[in-house]
Amino acid sequence: MFPLRYLAYAVLCLFAFGFMAVVANLVGTVASVATAPGRVVSKTLETGNVIASYERFRDLNAVFTARVAQVRQEKTFLEAETDPVERRRLRVEMAAVQQSCRDIAARYAADASKMNRAIFRADAPESLNPTLCE
Repeated sequence: MFPLRYLAYAVLCLFAFGFMAVVANLVGTVASVATAPGRVVSKTLETGNVIASYERFRDLNAVFTARVAQVRQEKTFLEAETDPVERRRLRVEMAAVQQSCRDIAARYAADASKMNRAIFRADAPESLNPTLCE
């Protein structure tokens, strides 16, 4: 017959291993939190991230400038159009272009407000003026 004390030892061992697993998990979590700032700085200063952030500001600025020009062109088309159906179509198109323009300005502003991105803005504008989209 199987002595009851062996079963008690087995259960005690299982509880001990479970407790050690919980403690190890807790220690791992605390260590992960403690090293997070260093990992953020390291990731921010990786060459690929530096280049991507620098290029993102330049690219968004160029796309914004092109979109502002497109808004101006759409306004010119709308002012010259006399057909009511075509004017309605042009208004819808212009609204879409304007919203796209405002979205670009908002994405630029969001990146410019992030400390880990803004440091790579260099000589790009501090912000893009969304009122130019109107």
